[in-house]
Amino acid sequence: ATPNVSITDDEIEQPESKSVNVGLSHELRPNLAIHVDGVFSKGAKANQIANINTPDPITGRRPLPTWGNILQYRAAGESDYRALYLRLDKRFSGRTQYLVSYTLAKDEDLGAGGATLVDFYHPEYDDGYGSQDRRHTIVASGAVMLPLDITVGAVWNYRSSRPFPARAGVDLNGDGAVTDYVPGTTKNVFNRGNDAEMLGFVNTWRASRALAPIGESQLMTDEFQRFDVRV
Repeated sequence: ATPNVSITDDEIEQPESKSVNVGLSHELRPNLAIHVDGVFSKGAKANQIANINTPDPITGRRPLPTWGNILQYRAAGESDYRALYLRLDKRFSGRTQYLVSYTLAKDEDLGAGGATLVDFYHPEYDDGYGSQDRRHTIVASGAVMLPLDITVGAVWNYRSSRPFPARAGVDLNGDGAVTDYVPGTTKNVFNRGNDAEMLGFVNTWRASRALAPIGESQLMTDEFQRFDVRV
């Protein structure tokens, strides 16, 4: 059998990131302030793995036919993170305090974080939303001191859903991995406002495999809410 091997790119470099943070805090009245922060971070040369001996999509032959998969560890990943942070903060006074924070964020990458490209000849398939992309996050907390110095506090945490991809479940490009996306889709296309169209590609693929269609109600969501109370 042709051997598989893992190698490191001769020109590998350390990942780099360029970030800009701009913030403003303003006192609305004593013990109450509002904070606004904008964050932009652009990453390059991130750790990435690519099978550089993937069979040619036309001829079906590997560039080095005496070898199997050659997984190359290289510095080719990219990332783009943007966020707006809002916070309303009331310090303890008059026996009460509270804090409300909201984050509007967008996280995109191209094979960053040590990920393995799904298709060596089509790296654009892995250019999309990051797996940890959550559009909205809210954290609200507060406390009140009651008679007898009894304090009652509560925290509410909300996070919107992360995106996820549609996997074909079979090896479409002949690289020995069953990580390929359903034809017509790319990385992490679900839970980002275009589910109906993407589900059309999925059900077309499933029909070609004699599988039953999937309805939108069956799509996964990991929307998260948590409410804690403390006395």
